[in-house]
Amino acid sequence: MSSEYSPEYVDSYPTCVATYSTLRVFSDDFAPEEITKSLRIEPTKAFRKGDLHAQGRLHRKTNGWFYSTEKLCDSTDTRRHLDTILAALGDRIELIKGLHEKGCSIDITCYWASSGQGGPWLMPQQMLKLGLMGISIWWDIYFQEGEVASRSIK
Repeated sequence: MSSEYSPEYVDSYPTCVATYSTLRVFSDDFAPEEITKSLRIEPTKAFRKGDLHAQGRLHRKTNGWFYSTEKLCDSTDTRRHLDTILAALGDRIELIKGLHEKGCSIDITCYWASSGQGGPWLMPQQMLKLGLMGISIWWDIYFQEGEVASRSIK
């Protein structure tokens, strides 16, 4: 991809092997069922504070609620995945703000497996809606095996 803004989706993004996005809500006080009831969205995964993980060696320290696009969208354009989450959230801006005010931590993480130079995009309308809801976004980026990412600084 060039560094020029492109409003068109690229569902076969040339430098992405795989991508998906996950809306994450963490809370010490609200069980996953309460978050589901509040958002009116069924999670793709959830766990409760105290649940075992790490092959039964550790206990979860907080409640977790997740809505992932991994099986909902097959595009390699992260913008499609973000739009899937934003469409599920709809106009629930006040509900999201309410969860923040009640101590919930809410963000979106995006998995990105790269096959070359050129990374994911965000569109202004996506940034605006995420900003209005107070939802931060971050990428977990991986490179294909054998590929070395380097950049010379002059």
